[in-house]
Parts: sequence; C-alpha cells; structure tokens
Amino acid sequence: MFDGGAVAAVSLTYDDGLDPHLAIVQPALEAANLRGTFFLSNFEGVVHDWALPSVEQPLEALLPRHLAWQAAGQKGHELASHTVNHPCNDPNKAPNYKLTNYTQMRMATELDESIARLGRLGAKPPLTFAYPCASDKAGIGPTGEDYSPLVAERFAAARVSVTGTADPKAVDLLHVPQRDTGGKTGDELKKMVDEAIAAKGWLVLLFHGVGTEATCNGSLVYAPDKCMINYLTTSAEAHAALVEYLAAKKAEVWTAPFGTVAARINASRLAR
Repeated sequence: MFDGGAVAAVSLTYDDGLDPHLAIVQPALEAANLRGTFFLSNFEGVVHDWALPSVEQPLEALLPRHLAWQAAGQKGHELASHTVNHPCNDPNKAPNYKLTNYTQMRMATELDESIARLGRLGAKPPLTFAYPCASDKAGIGPTGEDYSPLVAERFAAARVSVTGTADPKAVDLLHVPQRDTGGKTGDELKKMVDEAIAAKGWLVLLFHGVGTEATCNGSLVYAPDKCMINYLTTSAEAHAALVEYLAAKKAEVWTAPFGTVAARINASRLAR
C-alpha cells in the first residue's frame, strides 16, 4: 500500500500557519527530501494579515507571508484547511469566535471561505481538514451540534482530536486520529515512529510551534529574522531528531503529506 514497500506511513502536520513553520520546519523537511501538511488558519478577526489572505484583496496585495506560503505549496508541501478564524471554547478566545457562537450555516460559510483563501495560495482540490480545538467532539452552537457532514461534503480527509495511530485498512478517512508532539523529546518522537512500524500503521503527528515560545507582543508583522509567534512548542532539536530519524527509516516508513497518504489508502480500497 505504501511507497517503496514501507510497512508504515508518517504524516507530519502543523497547525495555525505559524511563521516557524516557514522559517524552521520547511527548510528542515526539504533538506531531508520530506514534505509536510500545514493546516492554515488566521487569528480571530484577522482578515488579511496572517496565513490566509483575504478573498477581497487583489492577488497583487498578497503579503510576504502569503507569498512564502504560496512558495511552500509549489515545493510540494500540502496547504490544508483549519477553518479561517480557528473557533474555540477556550476562555481566552475573543467574543463571538467560540464554537458555541457558531451555527451550521456560519460554519459552512467559513469552510467555503477557507477553501477560497487556500485557493489564492495555489492549493487545489482535493483538500483536507483538521478540526480546531477538538471541535469534532465539542461540536458547535450552544448544544454542541456535529458539523462533520459539512466537512465530509468539502474535504477528502480530516484529522480529528482522537489520540492514536491509524490502521490503514480500517481508518475512517474523515476521522483520522493523531498524536500530539507538544513538549516531546526527540527520543519520544522516534519511539512513536517505532510503534507505528510495529503496528504497520499510519502515524499522524500534530505540531503547533517548533522552537522557542514567543508572543512578539502580539505583532503580526512578517519578520522571521526578528520575532515569530510560537506556542505549544516542540523544540527545534526534537523536531530535527525526528526528521533525521524518518530520513534514515525510509525503507520502513513512507513519510508523506496527510492528503497524499489518505489518497493512497482510498485508491487501495477502490482497487480491491
């Protein structure tokens, strides 16, 4: 099922469109001839000045950060959806951007807008999705309504908040589990890979920040040489150790973007 006779697959997925993904992660992956999946969103209420460009602005108005994400897609990284405003029931979330504030119609509109914004960066269907803030479990609206049918209508595969390694033969491609890397050491990350090999599974690793925590005083200016917003971090050293390990394990592990692995699994099922 997997490339080169590999017995397991690993997808490296990174959330929220953080600048360290551009400055630290992508060069590391490319040096090892690997590619990742970047689930892009904006901060609530930010229309244009983060990862996802506005749909109203002309293409000439794309900012340096947008052009960097556009280049990432051209290099073979997967640009994927994480909604636009990353709705979350966290108490620190801005008013009106909590999951409880959403209706089915509002979420449908936002998912469509996410697709349109990704298209401005060059992403083409079939696209994939990652649920923000465990919203696959929490749902939306005051009663926690399930919005997975909206996701199924628009995306080929989706990553959920359930923890685990997927069985390629049985996994629901619209409910793919993951394992969070936040705070893990290089040895802990490598152990996850070894466990996936033993299980002959598909390991989807979830990263937020890579490197050192930083708020940049809330500045959204694209200046990676000066400061990059970074949170829920995995150290750059641990990330580098993982990338080196995956490169060394190519005979056993196929490392590929989330959507690429999902498409391969789906094609294998259709060929039966």
